[in-house]
Amino acid sequence: MKATYFVDTDTLVLHFSDKLVEDYVDVGDADLMELDGDGEIVGLTLEHAEERSILPDFEFERVTGGVVDIENVGGKWVEVKAVEVQT
Repeated sequence: MKATYFVDTDTLVLHFSDKLVEDYVDVGDADLMELDGDGEIVGLTLEHAEERSILPDFEFERVTGGVVDIENVGGKWVEVKAVEVQT
């Protein structure tokens, strides 16, 4: 994963792979999800990152074992939780 922050536009771009981006999906009012030809997430573009307090407190945590719970409410993905799993 590679994170790039553009100070002049207050934009944080997260790249998860080097696959070709073939589609964009609006996520919320100011964010984009980038998808490859198979519909897999390639990256995220987060606008107004510092303004929304995403920066400078951006952290990366590596967890061994676990699941991600994403809930869709009213057609919008609204919550992501990392849940620890004992293995």
